[in-house]
Amino acid sequence: MQDASKDVTARRDYSLFVRRNPGELALKLSDEGVAIAGGCLLWVTEAGEDSRPLADVSAVHLSVAHIARHGDFGSCIIHFGGAAPLQVVGSSAFGFPDEERDPAYAAFVRDLHEQLATRPTGAVRFSAGVSDGRLQVMQVMLVIAGLFFVALPLVLLLLIGELIMLAAATAGGLFVTGIYASMQKNRPRGYDPCHIPAELLP
Repeated sequence: MQDASKDVTARRDYSLFVRRNPGELALKLSDEGVAIAGGCLLWVTEAGEDSRPLADVSAVHLSVAHIARHGDFGSCIIHFGGAAPLQVVGSSAFGFPDEERDPAYAAFVRDLHEQLATRPTGAVRFSAGVSDGRLQVMQVMLVIAGLFFVALPLVLLLLIGELIMLAAATAGGLFVTGIYASMQKNRPRGYDPCHIPAELLP
């Protein structure tokens, strides 16, 4: 019997939330389900199921969102020539990290790249991270957070001797560490589809 996992035409479904026009504000995601089958990318919409040939994919952009005290989740934005992009995320419907979806998200990203890697070199642009402008904003936020949540409690600890300030500085350190880690993961860069950066996957 043929191994279906090796059949490129076999349908592979992933329980992940999707949306078109990812730049628009969404309080709750409602379209759940994306699949790869027969050289096509398929996804759930309010009207049923939509699809585009993988041959129409012009770019893929990966990034990682960090939610303080909750963790990280991945985002994969797929661009098509002459159509609105599709965003596939590993989050919950309300935009929070969801560990139960991590395996599905990682599998989707790997399977998608495996399919696109067969395209001619340069046919698909692979990029990761945030824009240079947003990275600069994150760097400023890191400095401000470090001063407010770490340096200030430590100064107050020295001045008033209250141990609660040490606890506050520790908590602040964890918060700042999360921002720094997110900034490192989201540095702007391109990558090889055959070697997806490990920090961009759960």
